[in-house]
Amino acid sequence: MGTVWRRVAIATVAVGLAACGGQDVVGTNSKMQAAPMQAPPAPDNDSRLSGNYQHTVALDLDGRMFAWGQNNFGQLGNASGIDQTTPTLVQGLSGIRAVQTGESHTLALANDGSVLSWGNNNYGQLGLSSVSISRSPVRVPGLDSVKSIASGQYHSTALKIDGSVWGWGKLGSKMSNLPVLNTAISNVKMIVAGADYTIALKNDGTVWAWGSNSYGQLGNGTTVSSATPVMVQGLSQVKSLVTGYAHVMALLNNGTVQAWGKNVYGQLGNGNNVSVSHPVNVQGLSNVKAISAGAFNSMALVGHGSVFAWGDNYYGQLGTANRVSRNVPTAVLSITNAVSISSGNGYNSVILSDGRVFSFGRNTNGQLANHTYSNSNVPVPAVGVDGVSFLNLGSVPTR
Repeated sequence: MGTVWRRVAIATVAVGLAACGGQDVVGTNSKMQAAPMQAPPAPDNDSRLSGNYQHTVALDLDGRMFAWGQNNFGQLGNASGIDQTTPTLVQGLSGIRAVQTGESHTLALANDGSVLSWGNNNYGQLGLSSVSISRSPVRVPGLDSVKSIASGQYHSTALKIDGSVWGWGKLGSKMSNLPVLNTAISNVKMIVAGADYTIALKNDGTVWAWGSNSYGQLGNGTTVSSATPVMVQGLSQVKSLVTGYAHVMALLNNGTVQAWGKNVYGQLGNGNNVSVSHPVNVQGLSNVKAISAGAFNSMALVGHGSVFAWGDNYYGQLGTANRVSRNVPTAVLSITNAVSISSGNGYNSVILSDGRVFSFGRNTNGQLANHTYSNSNVPVPAVGVDGVSFLNLGSVPTR
C-alpha cells in the first residue's frame, strides 16, 4: 500500500517574521498583570550551522541568523540575488532556534514552533500556496507545534511535537507545494533528509527510511526505492542521524558511528569505496559527539573538540592541506574546541567554542565567508559582517 498523504487545511494566515508571540497575561483580583518575560533558550549546537549545496546559514546564541555563499534564488534571505563572500544578517528574523539548508532553499524554525522558508521553490519546497521563489523569509502556512526541521535537495520536512511527520516539495514521484502529513509513520523522534529521500528515528529506537534508494541509502538491504517507510537493518541505540547526497550516518549512544549508502569516494569511512545497502562501522572513531554529511564527504566531532573528515577531497574539503581523498577518518588540521559542524557540497564548516567559524574546501560562491573566491584545503576563519573582523556567534563550552 502506498504512502497516504493528507493535505493541510489552510486558513488565512498572517505572515509574521517576529518569532516570539505576544506577551502572556494572567489575571489577579480582576487586574491584568504581565507575566514575567523569560529569555528563550539558546539554539542547540547541532541546530546552529547548516550548509548544503553552495550556501551556509548560522545562528548566534541570541537566535539571529547569518548567511553567506550562493544567492541566485535569494536563499540568503535578501533580494540582491548576488553571492555573498562575507556573512550577512538575515533581516526581520529573531528568536530562531534551528536552521536548515536545501540545495537552494533555506528553512528556519522559530521558538514559537512555526517554520519560515525562502529561496528556490521550483518543486514547492518552500511550502507556500504557489511555486514562486521568495527572496525573503515567509511563514509556512498551516504548520505549528514543530519540534525540528530538515531540508533535502528539493524537499522539506517538519517533525511536530506529537511525533507526526509533514513533508512538502518533491516527494518521490509526487510533488506538493503545501505540507502534507505522512500517515505511514508516527511516533517519530528525529528526521533528516537527503536527495529525494528521508530518514526517521522513532521513539522505540528503530530507524525508518523512504524515497530514492539507488545506492542503498534506505539501509534495508536493497537498492529498490520505496514510497513507504522501510526499516533500516541492524541498527539500535541510535542517538542522531545525518544525510549526504546518497549516504547516511548514525551516531550511536556509545559514541561510535555507522554508515550506509553511496561510497564511491569513501564517504562511509569503512576503509573501502564500495557502496552498501546496510549499516557498516566507520573505522577508528570513538567518543563522537556530533556528525555531519556533505554531498560526498563526512565529518565527526569528537569529545575533546577535534574534528575528523573523510570522503571526497577534490576541493580540499577534508582540511588536510592536500586534495587526497580518504576512505577512513582523518584529522582536520588546526581545529580544536569545535562545538558544531556542517558539511556542504565540496566544503565543510565548524563553529569553535569561542564563537568563531572556520571553513575549508570549495569557495566558488563565497561559501568559506573569507571575502575571497579561492578554495582552501586548510581551515580559514569567516570574517564578520563588516568584512574585516572575525564572525563571532557566541562562546559556549566544548562538548
